[in-house]
This record gives sequence, structure tokens and C-alpha cells, in this order.
Amino acid sequence: MAQPRLTAGQTDIGDYLKATACTLVMVQSIIGFGMAQHPTVAQQWGMGAVYDLVKFTAPAFIFGILYTTLRLHAAHPEQTHGGYLRQQWSALFVPTIWWTLAYLVVMPGLQQHTPYHTLGTFVWQFINGNAAPHLWYNSMMLQFILLMPLFWGLADWVGTNYRRGWWVLGVTGTLYLGCLAFFPSSPTYLIDRVFLSFLPYGVAGTLGWGLYRWLPGLNRYRWGLLAVAG
Repeated sequence: MAQPRLTAGQTDIGDYLKATACTLVMVQSIIGFGMAQHPTVAQQWGMGAVYDLVKFTAPAFIFGILYTTLRLHAAHPEQTHGGYLRQQWSALFVPTIWWTLAYLVVMPGLQQHTPYHTLGTFVWQFINGNAAPHLWYNSMMLQFILLMPLFWGLADWVGTNYRRGWWVLGVTGTLYLGCLAFFPSSPTYLIDRVFLSFLPYGVAGTLGWGLYRWLPGLNRYRWGLLAVAG
């Protein structure tokens, strides 16, 4: 089975996942707004069911970012981390900075957790994604962008070696289960702001492009995998 041939400008699985995740993040915000309007019990059940169905957005987004980035890196291995960061600075960092400032200054009522009252708490709300309900995705995503050389190295090491791929997945799964056992019910929301909480999805996206023959098999179980991811 030949590896799929895609040019840099073509869309792939990762692009579709990112687009879907971004759309459903907005749906989550709308549902949250609706729940605050004191709906009936029946309406709460309906909105809750829809919310549960779209909870897979964060795993899908991280998988999509890594999958697409590794595909592009495979096509242009000469790209340096500095060049990649300069590209992402204008594409992701700058929009995140401006949107975060807009939310904090123009719409401060959308802040999550403790609103800012001092310069220090303003900076804290700025960097941890608390400026609006959906901005924690950005804080988590940008961490993966900064750590991208590690995933490039992992992809280069695994290549198309399935034994190494299974080994990496096994180690990642073991570490993740260990974290879940150590933090069974964390008292802090900051756990969701750290990239380690979503590392398995990043690793899966990293391996997904090189080990492309997994994808048809995974497609047969896509609904079950979505349920697990959610």
C-alpha cells in the first residue's frame, strides 16, 4: 500500500479534524450560554446529550495539528524549528494575542474562574486561556507548537517501523494511565492546561502519518474511538 501523496496545499485528515473541532468548540460555547438561561429539564437533557457528543474536540484538534504538521515536515524536512515558529507566530500566536486582549479588555465578563483585578492576575488570565471559555484550547495548542521538534524527532525515529510505533504507544499509554491514577480527580483546572494531559493524542497524530496503514483499520472503529476520546 503506497503512502498517500498530498501536496502542501492539499487538505488531509488533520485539516478536517481541526475544522470540525473548531466548529464544535463554538457549539459548546452556545450550549453553555443556553444552559445559563434556565432551560427546562427536558431542554437540559437535550443540550447535555449534544454537549457529550461534541466533547471530542480537544483530542481531535491535537491529533489534527500533529498529523498535518508531520505531513508537511516530511515533505520539507529542511525546515528548521526557527522557521516553523516564525510561520506559526503570524498564523497562530498573533491572532491568539489579539483575541485574548479583546476578550479581557472589551468583554471581561467572559472570563473563566477568578477574574483579574491586578496586572499580575491580568497576565495570569492572559496566558492560561481564561479570557474566554474556548481560549484554553489555544493555550494548550501553543504548547505543542513550541514542542514540535520533539515530535519531529519521534516521527523520524519511528519512521515506518510498526514495532517502534507500538512501543511508543505502549509507553505513552502507560505514562498516561499512571497520571490518571496519580491524579484521579485533580482539584485544579490547570491539569487541562498542560500538554501532558493531551500527549496521547499528539503522539497518535505524530505516528498517524508515517504509519499510514493504520488509518483504514481505525476508520472501521471510528465511532467507538470517538466515544472513547470524548
